[in-house]
Amino acid sequence: MLFPREHLVAALHWRDICYLAPTPQGDEPHLTDRELIIGMASSRDGRLRFALAGLLLRHPEVAEAAADMVQHQTVDIAGTTARRWSQLEVPDAAWDEIRRQYIAAAYLQRLWRTRLLLAHGPSPLIPERFVHEMGLPAADEMNGERGLRALTEDSEFNDWSSYEQVIDMICEQPCATQTPFEESGD
Repeated sequence: MLFPREHLVAALHWRDICYLAPTPQGDEPHLTDRELIIGMASSRDGRLRFALAGLLLRHPEVAEAAADMVQHQTVDIAGTTARRWSQLEVPDAAWDEIRRQYIAAAYLQRLWRTRLLLAHGPSPLIPERFVHEMGLPAADEMNGERGLRALTEDSEFNDWSSYEQVIDMICEQPCATQTPFEESGD
């Protein structure tokens, strides 16, 4: 494990993703977006790996960093570039996990667009990436549903349900600090 679970959860809380325990003590080190992404993707905890999709949904700007990391398999940590993360012993599966959670977030964002809009206000669309190389449907096809089904159907677990839980948690979590979207009254 690259980072202790408590540090990853604290970094998520700091970014308004607060449905995972334990509650941070406040003395955890600050993790950059890239450190958080790779830490979550390499975690043995499935809830942390699925929460990566939630992070990308709540913060679509972080999705660009995730896509860049996968594409170049580099990241800047504490001012030094670790190519292929060899110095940090990141398993190859972590890159696949980032790609998978990125794609899931793009599908989920389209599938749950209205609910996310009502819960968190407008946000930019996560660009469609990696779907063609993985042989998956386009992100806009059937509002992401067809793609998400294709992404989750080969799993030995119920990944579809896990992604629905991610949506429920980020939309209903008690720590959400953004004001929900309100229509302007004309």
